Amino acid sequence: MELKGEYKELRLLFDGSLEELILEELKNSDVIKYAIIPKLKVSWQKGIKHLNTHVWPGEDEILLVIAEKERCYELVEKFSNLKESLEYNITFDISVRALEYINI
Repeated sequence: MELKGEYKELRLLFDGSLEELILEELKNSDVIKYAIIPKLKVSWQKGIKHLNTHVWPGEDEILLVIAEKERCYELVEKFSNLKESLEYNITFDISVRALEYINI
């Protein structure tokens, strides 16, 4: 298979309350395919869990985007700016990894 560039996987772990903002950023880019995995049950530290309970309502989600390297880092910059603009501290983690194989 011949690829025309280096591809990366962008993974964004975020509080579900940010979904509309995340989707707006994607709409403004030219990303064609992405996946959002909703309703995660996560544990961040020993004894601290985010399980959508009456004590801590809400859910985390993961956004997965496969994009060419340049486009991926443009999104990283957009999402980093969005994270910095938030007035409160919630789940919002960004990671990028290289892909050894992609079939698109």
